[in-house]
Amino acid sequence: MLEVHSHKHLKKYYQKNLALWPHNLTLARLISRSLSRKDNTFIQLSSDSRNFWWPGLLIPLCLHNNNIVLILSERQYRLLFEVELPKLSSSRLGFDYVEGIELIPSDEKIWVLRYQDLIFANEKDLLKNRQLIFPESEFISNELRESMSIKITPKDWQNLIASRSRFEASIIEAHERLSRSLFSHSLSSDAVIRIDYKELLALKEILKDDLPSIMPWRRALNVVNNRWVTWAKLDNQKLSWDWYIQPLLPLQTLSGLLSKNTLLMLTNSGQSDSFFLDLNSKKFTFNVKVDLGNKYDQEPIPLFVPKRQPLPNTSHFYRHIIRQCQRLILGRTHPTIVLVDDLQLRLQITSELAGEFGLRVVHETTNIETNGIVCCSCQWWIVNQYNLPTPDQLIFPVIPLPTLESPWIAAKVEMLKHQGRDWFREFLFPETLAILLKSLAIIRGKDVRVAILDGRMRYRNWGKLIFEALEPWVALERLLPY
Repeated sequence: MLEVHSHKHLKKYYQKNLALWPHNLTLARLISRSLSRKDNTFIQLSSDSRNFWWPGLLIPLCLHNNNIVLILSERQYRLLFEVELPKLSSSRLGFDYVEGIELIPSDEKIWVLRYQDLIFANEKDLLKNRQLIFPESEFISNELRESMSIKITPKDWQNLIASRSRFEASIIEAHERLSRSLFSHSLSSDAVIRIDYKELLALKEILKDDLPSIMPWRRALNVVNNRWVTWAKLDNQKLSWDWYIQPLLPLQTLSGLLSKNTLLMLTNSGQSDSFFLDLNSKKFTFNVKVDLGNKYDQEPIPLFVPKRQPLPNTSHFYRHIIRQCQRLILGRTHPTIVLVDDLQLRLQITSELAGEFGLRVVHETTNIETNGIVCCSCQWWIVNQYNLPTPDQLIFPVIPLPTLESPWIAAKVEMLKHQGRDWFREFLFPETLAILLKSLAIIRGKDVRVAILDGRMRYRNWGKLIFEALEPWVALERLLPY
């Protein structure tokens, strides 16, 4: 009956709202089935779904809100309350919910949690017998890692000394020793340098049993072990540094919860993502797995990947991508998005393009001219793309492989190497595909040109897999006058 009611209400909803995604009626029935039967359900959404799938999820939740927990990222949270629920109000359906962890809801209310709240609720064992719903579940590991991240600033060191004055000399000595070591290895003004987790254990030994209750020290000293990654970000101008601490395997924190509770996961990236590879390695199974929408029914992306492009490790690669970016941008009347994850390279490209195109070029801001050129990371684009007009083109000067300069990425690769696993195909490459597909999701069907200027697309075997993942696409063999 829930499937029938959801179908009926969704059809009424679409009488007043344009149906922009043809699979929402099917999605609503699948979700209704999962809610009523308590199945572990995995639903792969086609990349043209963008944010149009929300009604197919929310309407069944309005009709069946028994022991439901909806877990959202910050962006999804804003989208739900600022966009989707106001649109749903015209259908006269009530979304009966409680948000956050201040109040534990009854079984008849939907519990809306951010990832940080999810971690706390799990630690307090508040989620028993509740069905967990994860939209955009391909980013669970990233969201958990960021939510569990600990940051220790110079001010926190001062607070530690003030609260444990009898250890003042030892704490100062430990801090100065670490500072000397970090700055002696610094190669740039904003260097990021790994710190052995044993440095925290040494500080814990100094404090003996008198561990501080103040945050963030309490968390840092209680949780850190060899499954956590720690690093410093230096500020050479102020001769100070911040200490960052993140879990290497954030999913392990929820492994018990995920195995005991019923799950409903929606994703745009599929099971090639490293998160789903981790789930499979733990022998986790879904009762229902559905691919919703045929990607070959979508409009193809105009894809510009010239032959005989140089590789990134060649001396003339930088000049090549600058010339190609200039050619691609010339004459365009709508925005261009240049996506580069490497900060140093991104700033160089931004500077070069600004010298050619002036104030049209901006760095990671949504305040742009009609024909503006935005240089940004892929993650920035994924978060901010809905606040920008539809661009003429996306340019990837390099394939967005996770960089080993990131302490967390480097530590994860080291762990996989130590286990004798294929760290590239199990981790780096799946992460790359997930980022690429998410970056392109919003421009499907909008005649937006995509250019990839990295020779590895043609010269590496895994480049062929990227071509396959981007399908459907149509090749642009040459640049035509605009």
